[in-house]
Amino acid sequence: MLGVKLAVRNGLRRASWLSLHTRTPLVRRVTTASYGSSIKPRKDLWQKWIYGLGVFGALSVGVYYYYWPRNTFPPTVAKILRKALWEESDRKDHDYQAALKYYLEALQECNKLEMDPVSDEYTGIELKVAEMYERLDMSDHAHELYLEMLYRYFDALHSPGRIADNIRPHLIQKDLRILIKSLEMNKDVQIGKRNLLAHLLLAQEGVLSRSPELKKYFEERKERTAKLFKGESVVQSLDFDRIVNEDNIKLNEESYMIVDMAKNSSAWEPFKEEFFTARDLYTAYCLSTKDISSALSCKLTTVEWMVMADMPPGQILLSQANLGSLLYLQAENFETKIHQLTQQREQVAAKSGDETVIRALRQLHKNRDSCFEMATQCYDSIVKFSKKNKKLRFNAKDLMDPSAAHAIALSIYGTGVISLHRRNLAKAERLLNESIALAEETNFQELLTEAHQELRKVALAKAASTPKSTEEVQAS
Repeated sequence: MLGVKLAVRNGLRRASWLSLHTRTPLVRRVTTASYGSSIKPRKDLWQKWIYGLGVFGALSVGVYYYYWPRNTFPPTVAKILRKALWEESDRKDHDYQAALKYYLEALQECNKLEMDPVSDEYTGIELKVAEMYERLDMSDHAHELYLEMLYRYFDALHSPGRIADNIRPHLIQKDLRILIKSLEMNKDVQIGKRNLLAHLLLAQEGVLSRSPELKKYFEERKERTAKLFKGESVVQSLDFDRIVNEDNIKLNEESYMIVDMAKNSSAWEPFKEEFFTARDLYTAYCLSTKDISSALSCKLTTVEWMVMADMPPGQILLSQANLGSLLYLQAENFETKIHQLTQQREQVAAKSGDETVIRALRQLHKNRDSCFEMATQCYDSIVKFSKKNKKLRFNAKDLMDPSAAHAIALSIYGTGVISLHRRNLAKAERLLNESIALAEETNFQELLTEAHQELRKVALAKAASTPKSTEEVQAS
């Protein structure tokens, strides 16, 4: 299925927006397990893409200019900065080495003046230093500087009274932007995951402190997630139709999707985009360390919070479709464990009646079925929404970011794969062909490749289930 690269690309898209203010298509790839007489453990797909986590692209410029144009500097600092900008200009043939020297000198002057090291002025100069390092192929130095800035932001935000309440959201935004930028150069998965978690929790506290309603919801959400991974069925309590409906995804008179500005999403401002980008990246890191449960838990909360935060409708739809892929992936994970435990029982016949093993298998079957059911509901709510709104149209900007169209195609495809898994071959074939038609319309190339592959599995399954003719039996 299309699923393994989702969280990475979610982060990619929104991270790119932070620097270029444009959207790029988001797709995700999940490879379905083969459908034979036995279930083979999933091949380790994470190694193929985790090393690409640092290559987000298009981030190097926008972050800097987020700070630079708005700041004012003391005269002595401004004088040095003018020299740096001159050396950096095309009139000096972009002498980045000389520019770096002046930017470092400007930082020294800031220290003499005892400027606040988390102020826009101070950090703006640091970002230019990091930019010069990158242009001079000194990426390690740039990465160290980003990490140093992160530690400083984190310490300031955690120190009572250090940051005024009115500028705290702005500082959280800066912290998240530098976090995302630092991940472009990160080479250690565990360090990246720890940094993401720490700074996400910091931002989350900022949101919850500004909204008592969200805090209450979050506590209920944690209890529900705990029940899910203890094996208790929560399918009935997860109403995906409540997320994807006309109340949350508004349509104007011409059937174009619009953002519902009537919602009070002020608790998420001004770091809404950065917050959800970081959450998607955290999901990616969880997947890279094979922590599927944490990835799924994070994504469940992300989808519901996107609605509360009044995120663009197309992103909500695609995020929920990606949640369906994660649920399917979790179901496959349970299925692999069932297969392994069953093999162990068969190898040790004397313990085949062990009540502990039987209870474990029963629980795994329950968990697997629950995840398959939730994945189906997740996909179905998107498909029903699209069918209910047959005149659904997309704005010109959606052509640059075909999230909604891709979400619908991915949901139809996902439902088809689940049907194939359940051996409902006729339904699987119909849905896969439908997803291919939609993918061709929206140039969803990655889905096209996967859907054709699943169709071949349908053909093989149909051939295997067809009774042999008399001549074939005699020949064999």
